[in-house]
Amino acid sequence: MEEFCLSRKNLYMLPTRHGIIFSLVLLAMLLVAVNYNNSLAYIMCFTLFSTVMVSMLYTHRNLEGICLSYGDCRPVFAGNNLSYTIILRNRSERDRYDIGIDIRGDQSRRRDFSANETLHVECNTKVKTRGWYKLPPVQVNTHFPLGLFFSWSRQAKMGRKTLVYPRPAGWKEFPVRYAESSNKPMQGRNSNDDYSGLRQYRKGDSPQHIDWKTFARGKGLHSKEFLGGDMPLMMFSWNDTQGDKEQRISLLTRWIIEAGVQGIRFGIDLPGYYIAPSNDEQQIAKCLKILALY
Repeated sequence: MEEFCLSRKNLYMLPTRHGIIFSLVLLAMLLVAVNYNNSLAYIMCFTLFSTVMVSMLYTHRNLEGICLSYGDCRPVFAGNNLSYTIILRNRSERDRYDIGIDIRGDQSRRRDFSANETLHVECNTKVKTRGWYKLPPVQVNTHFPLGLFFSWSRQAKMGRKTLVYPRPAGWKEFPVRYAESSNKPMQGRNSNDDYSGLRQYRKGDSPQHIDWKTFARGKGLHSKEFLGGDMPLMMFSWNDTQGDKEQRISLLTRWIIEAGVQGIRFGIDLPGYYIAPSNDEQQIAKCLKILALY
């Protein structure tokens, strides 16, 4: 797992607005002390100046040594929110306070964590297009301890990417295909004679498969599932679809999802790609990956 560890080479610091105002007040106090030769003003001025210098050290040490990496990130369909985890590891014996996590200008995530603690921060972002999606760079910052200085890190670009599947199209009946060892055409399981049970409604499900009685009882939207005796075999071909490239890919994605849910053995036949029929998680993932990168 690639890590990005913070050190002097990738940390920066500037005074905050409060820090600048505080410095001007100190300068005014120094001028008063010099003008009136007031020992008490000298003591107060240099004591506060020492506090500022110590604060600068603690601001820097609050970030130094933290290591960043990405955690779990599963593929999603285009148009949905992609959830991923940012991992912060504190391998030192110091507690860390007011650690801000900046992702594309969003600094709403601020955390404290203890010595030798590993912190998991859940993040999400909306993805709009299919294909490989590179996770956004991460930057951490802090105002600790007095808010007089702002220290931040260089952006952590760890090159982590995840796959975004095509957006599924709305429901459309399966194309008629032939079973492996039969000349009889077989379609998707749409007959009420093969009713199997209910599952949660998914966007794009056929309205005729929705269990409206369950919905009327206030139990939410559910779709009916149907099972047949012999498992049908379907080959989803590029020629079974119409429209532009993205519309065709979206429809093939919908058919693959529905075939997987209904237990249908399926394969895909695209220009340049042929996947033999099967029905398991690996088959679904393999076909969706091909469509995502097609």
